[in-house]
Amino acid sequence: MARTRTTGLVKRLQMLTAAPHRMFFATGLVWLPAWSAWWALVLGSRAAGSAALEPTIPALLLHGATMLFLVLPPFMYGFLLTVFPRWMPAPKPAHSAMLAALVLLNAGNLLALAGALFHSALAAGGWLLATLALAIVGATLLTVLHGARERVSHAYAVLAGLAVGLVSMALVTWMMVSSAFQAWPLARGLGLWGFLLVVYFGVCHRMIPFFSSRVVPGYVYWRPDWLLYLFVALALGRGLLELAPGWAWLASTPLAAIALACVVRWHPRQRTGVRLLDVLHIALGWLAAGLVLAAASDLAAFLGAPGLFGRAALHALGMGFFGGMLMAMVTRVTLGHSGRPLVLDALNWRLFLLVQAATVLRIAGEFLPPGAAWLGLAAALLWLTAFGAWSARQLPVYFRPRADGAPG
Repeated sequence: MARTRTTGLVKRLQMLTAAPHRMFFATGLVWLPAWSAWWALVLGSRAAGSAALEPTIPALLLHGATMLFLVLPPFMYGFLLTVFPRWMPAPKPAHSAMLAALVLLNAGNLLALAGALFHSALAAGGWLLATLALAIVGATLLTVLHGARERVSHAYAVLAGLAVGLVSMALVTWMMVSSAFQAWPLARGLGLWGFLLVVYFGVCHRMIPFFSSRVVPGYVYWRPDWLLYLFVALALGRGLLELAPGWAWLASTPLAAIALACVVRWHPRQRTGVRLLDVLHIALGWLAAGLVLAAASDLAAFLGAPGLFGRAALHALGMGFFGGMLMAMVTRVTLGHSGRPLVLDALNWRLFLLVQAATVLRIAGEFLPPGAAWLGLAAALLWLTAFGAWSARQLPVYFRPRADGAPG
């Protein structure tokens, strides 16, 4: 009996590591609800008037850093390692490198969480391992690009984002070691604007028009390379302008204009009734909303009213765009690569709507100070409920063979 169980476990692990999207999506599905639960517990403890769950590192810094660099990236790694060879085409990534990154990333998360609860030295070790994981993923994708027969603009854009992510993660690691937390605004700016926003937009620029064309008859592509390169340059500039926040509007204002143009130009001219496409465009709408809020906030700072919009832009981008697009894109990739019909069922649709509600509540807290703490806690609980249930549904798929019997 024990031997049978061991054989079954080995088969499930072999299935998990059979494809990059399986191993890294599964990693994200474990740590996204884990870190979300930790933050909800911290907020709940604060609401009850207790400091018992406050971490060993400044809480806002740790929460922001984990979301930017530990929670969201595994999904990006799984997606990029899957699509890079298809975009160009190119040789598949080295399996040994992906396994090394997988082990380092999970060990890094485990140590970072232990560090939040017990000692900052553990957190520093966790961040170092997670940074090494990103370095391996970036080097692996560079190798894939080198072997490509035809190179595409999106590959260069996302690699630029990963390079900035590596720099910003190294900066966070140094902060954990030295307790030089005054460097956090720069690390956060580079991570948000130069890392996540660049990679996410690079993927959206390629995939949203493509997915829309698969559903809408006569859909007209609009994804000029110059727009992608301009967005990347402005996003990198906005990250660096954390060093001169009074001038940040010079980058965020044109970024908002580009995002609004993309929302309008990429949206189908007729109603499709296809929820799997609708969720992508709804999430994209948060990109425009977040960048408009960022531009307004930056202009207010330039005019002498810093902090007028609080962290509204940060959460519109982080929860609405990054979180919503993550759920939408990962659900689609999982359905397609598991041999299942490309249909968003009623439960996944409701879970996506919960993420939208959580985003609205969290942003509302920035404009309703008397209820900010409770609105933040409610948003965290809704977010945890949505992603906890979604993760529980998605995770078993990566341990099973494809429904259509195909490899991968």
